[in-house]
Amino acid sequence: MEKLRYAGFGKTIVFTDMHTWHSEKIAKTYNQKYLVEDDFKLLNDVLFVPVGPINNHKDFNIRAHIFLCIIGMVFYRYLARKCKFLGLSLRRLVEELGGIRLALVHGKTGGKVELVVEKMDVRQARLFSFLDLGKFMGKYVNRLLTD
Repeated sequence: MEKLRYAGFGKTIVFTDMHTWHSEKIAKTYNQKYLVEDDFKLLNDVLFVPVGPINNHKDFNIRAHIFLCIIGMVFYRYLARKCKFLGLSLRRLVEELGGIRLALVHGKTGGKVELVVEKMDVRQARLFSFLDLGKFMGKYVNRLLTD
């Protein structure tokens, strides 16, 4: 009796209505449910993807806020997939990017304002280079000066 019980360990019964899928695809999809669970954990993390508290009282504004939070989560997932060769967790990746310090510097010649990287370690420099973040710096300064 005990051998029969141990033979059932590690097995899961999956009920599905996806009759056109092969068993392998159903099992693979089920085994990737942790991705969805991780995304809900991200949505519950106030500092990472801040969903609540919502200071909006109209239904449309609440839906728009939640939509933007989910878009942010999708962006995080895309960023993690793009940078997966670095071996960083999603949380660590965001911390590394958040640690890159930028400063607006007023030049002595001509009074031109520039955005410069103030501080970056080696890992952050690899991320900065790989994601080609430097190309956004000039556009960001122009937007700051015109607003």
